[in-house]
Amino acid sequence: MTSPPPVPSPSVPSRSVPSPEAAAWERAVGTLGPWLAAVGPRRHADWLQDVSTVLRLGTRDPRDWHTVDQHAGSPSRTPQAPYYPLALVDAHHLNHYLELITRREATVLLTRHCAEYGGPPFHRHSAAALRAAARTVLARFGPGAEFATNQDLLPDEFDDAAFDDEESGAQAADRCRRAFAVNSLTHPTAERDGYLTDMGVVAASETEIGVFWNYFID
Repeated sequence: MTSPPPVPSPSVPSRSVPSPEAAAWERAVGTLGPWLAAVGPRRHADWLQDVSTVLRLGTRDPRDWHTVDQHAGSPSRTPQAPYYPLALVDAHHLNHYLELITRREATVLLTRHCAEYGGPPFHRHSAAALRAAARTVLARFGPGAEFATNQDLLPDEFDDAAFDDEESGAQAADRCRRAFAVNSLTHPTAERDGYLTDMGVVAASETEIGVFWNYFID
């Protein structure tokens, strides 16, 4: 009796070749250039607990997509400051420090924060490119997502358009400076290192939590 031909093994996608969605995410995050861009699973109805876990660097991206942590390996990350430059990231503090915002506001703030305070290569991109990248990043969390920030929003902060497509990066940065007021989560050690404050945007879907953080450094 002739043996049947072997059944081919199912193909396994190469981890070195990201899916189109993962590739678009990585390009968008690279365009924005935040200091921290991380996503973790949502496990609680009160998603502030999950935000705290992600900010504590205690999880990994559920989809294994690109993560940015520009302080990884920093000697300033010690047992006394394990998630330097941040410190006040427990759910109790976040409940008092974060303010719910709309998707439009989240897009504007993520764009502005990265335009003014993001790391390289933020200065190589136009405001329009940054805004498009912010929309791509936040789209991951779906149409029903909730958003929050530690920035105090001024009453007229969003009276005009978020960014004109022709607006320069310098003009975008000037907008951010004129409305700059945040509830800082920065660690005292980081303050001594010149990190004057921090600003971020949180995105929460039914299954995932994303945090995007930048720093004002003197």
